[in-house]
Amino acid sequence: MKNNETKQATLFGGFVEEEENEQTLEFVKVYEQVASEGDQFTLTPNNVIYNETKNCMTMIDSEKNQALTVWFENHPNAKYQSMPDGIRLGRAVEKVMKINLATAQDLEDCMTDTKFELNITHTGEKGRLWTVKQV
Repeated sequence: MKNNETKQATLFGGFVEEEENEQTLEFVKVYEQVASEGDQFTLTPNNVIYNETKNCMTMIDSEKNQALTVWFENHPNAKYQSMPDGIRLGRAVEKVMKINLATAQDLEDCMTDTKFELNITHTGEKGRLWTVKQV
């Protein structure tokens, strides 16, 4: 909290109240958002960042104040070995754009250049369906 010496004064002897507009970014987890059959999650990322060191990509939807991180490899000690979410995302983008993406960096470039809406739907026994469409 600022003391009165560092606050902006008004013409009438009061102090300007500062609004707390900063909202914290909520990192969502797919398995929590899309836990049961029929559940659906949508994200329209306007910022995409690939972390080469961790081999993951974070997509940020500033309108919803949400972020989703996907990995391109399973954790070495994972109980179940399934298709990593980063690979699912890449295949969904390849399908809609009708292109082949060689690397995760190619995926980041594509998602930065083109505005997409990501939709993840729980389809029951088959798991989660990852689809994207250009917006």
